Amino acid sequence: MTTTGAGSAHPLVEHLREIQAGEHAKWVIATGVLAEVRQEMADLQRRFEEAERSLLAADVRLSAVSDTVRQAEEFLGAKQPSHPPTDPGERPNPADPQSSGSDARDSGVPHQAAGRPASGVDTEQKSLTELVLEALADGLDTPTSKIVAHAQLERPDATPRQITNCASHMRAKGKVLIVGRGLYRLVSKEPRT
Repeated sequence: MTTTGAGSAHPLVEHLREIQAGEHAKWVIATGVLAEVRQEMADLQRRFEEAERSLLAADVRLSAVSDTVRQAEEFLGAKQPSHPPTDPGERPNPADPQSSGSDARDSGVPHQAAGRPASGVDTEQKSLTELVLEALADGLDTPTSKIVAHAQLERPDATPRQITNCASHMRAKGKVLIVGRGLYRLVSKEPRT
């Protein structure tokens, strides 16, 4: 019953070829869907990066305006700011220990140090490197926003760009690791045996 002629194939082979053609069609569809999803993910990644850049630029502008307001108040001798907080939802007010909540407690910065007046004379101001190390001291993956917030509690004059540049220099020196997009971790110093 086996036919080996050039024009005809065994029914079993024909059936298997039909299955193969069906599976190939499914593979082509799945490949197309995967390509579409990859494109959508790339578009979302670009939008996410644009939003991050926009947020960083807005944060830098906000920091510059806040510095200008602080300097104007110092120049005019204003003791109490006559303006509302710049961003009450996002940034703790370092002058108010209640609003800084767990950030001041977790950072190890005493409330009076965090809330000292900008016009006061600093006896010794911590470097940005020290502040970044403090923010990473728990050894966990820490987002850039928390590092910036911690450093600005002690050094409100520091811009987010200065703080992130400091963290980048520390990464180059091997003191910290970048473990993900916008995530830093302190390099653990394990004892050598």
